[in-house]
Amino acid sequence: MRRFLTGAALALGTAGICYAHNPLNAIKGPHIDLDKTVIKVPLAKGVSPKDAVQAMKIEANTVNMKYVGDLPLSKQLKLMGIKSGILTVYEFCSPPIAHIMVEADPAFAAYLPCRITMVASRGRVWLEMLNLNMIINGAHLKGKMRSQALRVRNDLDSILWAGARGNW
Repeated sequence: MRRFLTGAALALGTAGICYAHNPLNAIKGPHIDLDKTVIKVPLAKGVSPKDAVQAMKIEANTVNMKYVGDLPLSKQLKLMGIKSGILTVYEFCSPPIAHIMVEADPAFAAYLPCRITMVASRGRVWLEMLNLNMIINGAHLKGKMRSQALRVRNDLDSILWAGARGNW
């Protein structure tokens, strides 16, 4: 019994340490203005959501980013009986660059694949993506890591704007 209690105490102690060091468990923290963490662009007048998606896929191919899928949340919500405007996440990736980044720091895997979300809000349809400048500058990337991250940022920016303008 004592062996069990010792093992349980050790396990609880270890769990406590893991819990204490897990940033997801922090309740208090700095306020984050979410609008400043993303880049938002409305679809231009006359550009349909279908046109925007087609333009993004074509531009992704042009800049050698792979379109790897989408998550049609609004369709899923509708199936669940929840009314929703357009809400779809489009996913893009450059496998060689993803490999370089994750090999350098596995934490980058949490940012894969790169996403552009189409969302209906405030009477318009928007394309939104993470502001990668925050990650690039905040992680103090240097050399090849920085140049590859900047390439991904520029390529995603090109895809976002092609979609918003319906350029294809």
